[in-house]
Amino acid sequence: MKLKMILVAVAVVIFAVGLFRLLSSMTPRVWLITSGTLRITKVAIAGQNFVMIDGEAMNQLGQIQSLEVVLDASSNKLVVSRYLVRWNPFTKITVNNQWPIFYPLEFVKPGKYSVVYQTKEGEATAGNLDVP
Repeated sequence: MKLKMILVAVAVVIFAVGLFRLLSSMTPRVWLITSGTLRITKVAIAGQNFVMIDGEAMNQLGQIQSLEVVLDASSNKLVVSRYLVRWNPFTKITVNNQWPIFYPLEFVKPGKYSVVYQTKEGEATAGNLDVP
C-alpha cells in the first residue's frame, strides 16, 4: 500500500513538471530569419520617410507570431527580430503580424544605417540606407 502511494506521488510530480514545461514553452521564442530573405526599400508616404522591410511568409503552424524593429542608435543599426508561439491552450486568438513592416525615419538621426537580423549563421545585413 505504501509503495502504491509513493508511485502515485511520483506520477503526480512527473505530471506537474510536464505541465510546467508545457506552459513555459508558450512564451514567445526568437524565431531566426532565413539568410537572404529580407529586403529593404526606402519609401515616402504622405511626405514622411520610412524604411519598408519585407520578408518571407510566416509559418502557418504558429498561433502567435510577431515582428519587431528596434533602432540601435549606438551602432547605427535597425535590428529586425521575429518571435513565435506555436500553441497556446488558453486562447483561440491567432496573432500573425505580416510583412512588410514600415519603420518611420522621422526621429532617426542623420547618417548611414544598416538593417540587420539574426540567422542560424549569425547576424546578416538586409541592406543599408542613408537618412538625410
